[in-house]
Amino acid sequence: MEETVSLILLMVQKGDSAHHIVTGNLDHLLLLQKDAAFRRIYETAALALPDGAPIVWLSRFRDRTLPVKTEFKPLRERVAGSDLFWELAKASHATGLRLFFLGGCPGAAAAAAEIVQGRYPNAQICGTYCPPHETFGTSEEQTKIGEIVRSASPDVLLVGFGAPKQEKWIGANKDRLGVPVSVGVGGTFEMAAGMVRRAPLSVQRIGMEWAYRLIQDPARLWRRYLRDDLPFLAATVTRLLLGMPHPVPTQTGQKQKERAA
Repeated sequence: MEETVSLILLMVQKGDSAHHIVTGNLDHLLLLQKDAAFRRIYETAALALPDGAPIVWLSRFRDRTLPVKTEFKPLRERVAGSDLFWELAKASHATGLRLFFLGGCPGAAAAAAEIVQGRYPNAQICGTYCPPHETFGTSEEQTKIGEIVRSASPDVLLVGFGAPKQEKWIGANKDRLGVPVSVGVGGTFEMAAGMVRRAPLSVQRIGMEWAYRLIQDPARLWRRYLRDDLPFLAATVTRLLLGMPHPVPTQTGQKQKERAA
């Protein structure tokens, strides 16, 4: 986490180009096997952070199962986007780093900003905006989002549209926004605002935060965690044990899927 914040501050200080950061979890890893466009966002990211504990576990398991040692190094710790949010708020309080909160459910970004200001009075939250879901895809709304963000002139743009929507939006728009660093943070604003309870630290440390979230919202999350992610985790572990390659999406296959949809 300390290295991540230092690198973000360095990117902002240099200001030489628009960078984006991805926060990978098991669901992202599954999407990367299916979605070539999403994979390109990862491949061009300035940083790919291990947001989910299973990502850290898999990196360590891979290191142990490699038949021949390589330069691959297992991940040392989890760097969750919801924790990075507070570390950036603290950095803003100390350095004047300008933050903008974009997305989340109605009221979440503004409420999160208010709580940040209460905890870190000198934090520079230069703006918040929650685009209406109904008009988000229109050119008028996209133009409005760009104008709001550019006029606020943030150093770091935190985007809470959910994956892969937020990552694809950042990839398509970062170069026209003039923001040094953009990060997809999923449901972080809701957690920071207290609209969604985050798992206790003891649950986070054993990598069971996903189960805590599932208990809170089973109707929405059971397919993601139980039907998709857990079988995928088992299949990934099997591939590592057998030394099998992971499937990589092709542009042709992705276009065929898009046409079929």
